[in-house]
Amino acid sequence: MNKYNSEEYFSVLDKKTGRKLLDCGDELDALAMIAFDPQNRTYTRNKFLMGPVVDIEIPKQLPTNEVVPVPPRSPTKLKRYQNKLSESEWEKVSV
Repeated sequence: MNKYNSEEYFSVLDKKTGRKLLDCGDELDALAMIAFDPQNRTYTRNKFLMGPVVDIEIPKQLPTNEVVPVPPRSPTKLKRYQNKLSESEWEKVSV
């Protein structure tokens, strides 16, 4: 069993047009695809380029000099049945 190498891949190309037909993760797979039409197909080995690297510095302690105190809210009381419909607004529902 071959170990899959995630740093490279193989592109199967049409020799006449240069158009990429497919990508393979293993060289043997690319060679198998070329075997279907060896006069018109070839392959290239490609390497994945590493993406941008971002260094993150984590502060040892959160800043406390910018903390703004928030005054407590007083609870608001709603009427118990504020949105109650009157009986004349009711609709009968049949199930």
